[in-house]
Amino acid sequence: MTEQELQTYIDNYTSADFDRIKLVWNGKYGQDFVDDNYDFRVQVCEFVVPQIDKVKIELIRDLYCETGKTSPMTFGVYTKFHLFANELLKRGGTKYLLDYIRGASHSMDTGMSSGRLTISKQRAKELLDYFYELKSKSTDPEEQRLLNDFIKQRLEYNANREESPTTNSTLPKAGRTWWRKLFSSE
Repeated sequence: MTEQELQTYIDNYTSADFDRIKLVWNGKYGQDFVDDNYDFRVQVCEFVVPQIDKVKIELIRDLYCETGKTSPMTFGVYTKFHLFANELLKRGGTKYLLDYIRGASHSMDTGMSSGRLTISKQRAKELLDYFYELKSKSTDPEEQRLLNDFIKQRLEYNANREESPTTNSTLPKAGRTWWRKLFSSE
């Protein structure tokens, strides 16, 4: 597919185009794994990354969710998966919180990668408030399973981090990195 054809697909993406990027799995794992749409989906992902802030949020969501689904079968995760996770929350906010959690919940790899967030402190607080609201009101067992302590702690961490005034993104508090917390004798 040419770059122009990829750009046209991205610019004109609707739910009718989903079949080209959805997971079509052969039922096998590891090196025997085959997904008829894998190559095209990764090609679209790679083409989206440099313009991720301008691409339709629905395409970001669909790429994030379908790419995440492959993780348990491939024993890994797409290296730029976290960029889609971050963009989904940054631009999509509470509307896409459950999609974010679903994508993060496929494997340990998706869980770890999706945690590489640079969302604003304000956005993280909005997401955390919405998390608590969903947790208290939802009667759906699947939603209750997704709304777990791991995700709550991730949102709490981002909501309570210091923010860089120049980038408006969350950064670890100076001198209190996870490395120092883990290995220091304070």
